[in-house]
Amino acid sequence: MTTRVTTRWGVAALAGAAVVLSLASGPAGTTPLPADEMSPLETAQPVAWTGGLGGQAPCPEGRTRSATLMTEGFGSGIPNNAFNNGWATVAGSVDGRAARSVVNSSDSEDWFFTDWAIGSPGTQTMLAFTSRGNVSSSSYSRADVNSVSLHAAANTTSWRGKVFDVTAATHDEDGRLGTWFQHRSQAGASQWWEVDNIQIYACRAAAVSRIQGADRFATSAAIAATYPVGPDVAYLANGRGFADALAGSALAAKADAPILLVERDSIPASVAAELDRLDPASIVVFGGPSSVSDTVLTQAAGYTGGEVTRLAGDNRYATSAAIADTYPAGISTVYIASGTGYADALSGGASAGRNARPMLLTDPTSLPPETRAALAALEPGSLVILGGPSSVSDTVAAQLAAYTTGGVSRIAGADRYDTSARIARTFPLERDRVFVATGTSFPDALSGSALAGKEATPVVLTRPSNLPSQARSAIDRLTPASGVVLGGAGSVQSIVLDQLGQHVG
Repeated sequence: MTTRVTTRWGVAALAGAAVVLSLASGPAGTTPLPADEMSPLETAQPVAWTGGLGGQAPCPEGRTRSATLMTEGFGSGIPNNAFNNGWATVAGSVDGRAARSVVNSSDSEDWFFTDWAIGSPGTQTMLAFTSRGNVSSSSYSRADVNSVSLHAAANTTSWRGKVFDVTAATHDEDGRLGTWFQHRSQAGASQWWEVDNIQIYACRAAAVSRIQGADRFATSAAIAATYPVGPDVAYLANGRGFADALAGSALAAKADAPILLVERDSIPASVAAELDRLDPASIVVFGGPSSVSDTVLTQAAGYTGGEVTRLAGDNRYATSAAIADTYPAGISTVYIASGTGYADALSGGASAGRNARPMLLTDPTSLPPETRAALAALEPGSLVILGGPSSVSDTVAAQLAAYTTGGVSRIAGADRYDTSARIARTFPLERDRVFVATGTSFPDALSGSALAGKEATPVVLTRPSNLPSQARSAIDRLTPASGVVLGGAGSVQSIVLDQLGQHVG
C-alpha cells in the first residue's frame, strides 16, 4: 500500500525549519574542507543499490519491502515549490525527470522539501534515491529526515543508488517523515547535483538468503559445504566452461554428491579446503585433459582414499554420452539440451536430477553421432527437449524421434527466464525452498543444479536486478517456505532478494 501525506506545516513553520536546518549545517560552504577530508565521507549505506535505478530500491538482505510510504520522481515538478530554493527539474534522469541544483559563489546554498510520509515508530524504514553530480565532498550534499542527517556523496556523473536507514526518524513527529535535501557550495566553487526516484519505505523480515563465495570456485565450495562429510563421490568440473558440469549435474544430483569447480591446471584453495572437509570416498572428474588436466587429477588424489577417475569423451557431446552411459538401458525419460548454450540446462539439470534421469547435449542444428549412440544404448521411453527451437531446432527434434517410441516434447518459453519458470512448474508444490540464480552467466548455478536436483528443488533464473514476472508466478505456484540465491551481489543484486521475499514464506 502506498501512503503519501501532502498536508504540510504552515509557511512560517516550514520557513523556520529551513532556517534552523541551514544554521545547524554551518556556514553556507564558504570554508573549504581540510585536505584530509576532500574525499567524500558518505554516511554508511546498509545495502547496495546498483541496478534497476528506475525501479524500487532494496531492503537490506534478509528483508523485503512491507510498505511504500512516499515516492517522488519529479514528473510534476519540484514538490512544495513554495519552499524550494534553487532546484529545478531536468530531463535525462533514470525515470523521466530529475531535480537539479547548481551552486556557486553567487548562489551558495539550495534546498527543497519532499511531501510528508507516515511511518510506524520502530519499524525499519529506509530512504532511497538516485544521485549524480560533481560535488567533491559529501559534506556539501545532504539529505535529512527529521533528526536524521545523512551525507550523500554526489561525486560521479553516472547515476548511483543511495539507500539509508532512517528508522530513528520515525520516533520524531509521531511517525511523520519530512525529507529535506541541501546542496552547499564549497568555497564558492560551481557544483551541480541531481537527485531522482526518491523513496521512503518500510521493510520486514523475509525467508531469503544467499549461498556465495568470493568467486565462482568459492561459491561452488560454499554450495558443497551444505553436504555432509564422507560422500561416496565428489565431482570436479572446469569452472571456466559450462558443458561438462551441465551434463554432469543430473548425475551428481542422482548420486547425492556435490560438484566443485576447478581451474584447468589447479584446484583453487577454497575448493581444496572443502574437499579436505568432505573427505569423499572417491572423486570423478567431468571432461578430458583439455578441460581438467592430469595435474588436477594428481592433486585431487590427496583428498580421497579412493580412486580419482574421469567421465570424458573427445568433445562435450561425447562427455555427456559418457555420463549418460552410467544410467541403465530402458530408462523412462532422457532430457536433451543445447551444448552451445547454458541457460536452459541450468534449470533442466535440477529437473533431470530430481527424476534420476540423464541429460544429453546436442548441437542446436544437428544431432551429434555421440548423442545418437548414447540414445541408441539408453532406449528411452520418451525424450524432453529443454528450450525452444533457437536452442534445439525442430530438425534435431525430428531426428530425436527415431530414438524413442514414446514421443519427443519440449519445455520452452519465450526466453530463458520463461523456460526456467516452465521447468519449475514441473516440480511438486510446497517446496522447502527454491533456488534462484542469474540467467546471464553459468558458474553459480552449475553446482547449485546438483544440490537442487538432490533436494527436488527447482532452480529459477533471474535477471541481475529484477526477478522476472514468469519467475515470480512460478514461485508463487510452488509456495516455497524460503528462497536461496546462488552467488554474490555481482551476479544477483540485493533487490532480487527483496523481490523474492514477497513470494516465499
